[in-house]
Amino acid sequence: MSTDKPLLASGNEAEWARINREEDGQRRAIAKSLTPSQRIAHGQKLSQQAVSLLAASIRAGHAPRRALWS
Repeated sequence: MSTDKPLLASGNEAEWARINREEDGQRRAIAKSLTPSQRIAHGQKLSQQAVSLLAASIRAGHAPRRALWS
């Protein structure tokens, strides 16, 4: 990769593919190491974070109030 241009510049698709493969491998390794109850707890935490983010978006006026119930 050239250090003259930012990673988000066009032409860095191969580098992003490599980064994504590495991250996917890390996520799979972590998921394999979790027990079923840990997976449930992790899923609940992610769901709570998603709802909090949606609620903040609604409060900031970036999403309609009905989005919380759809």
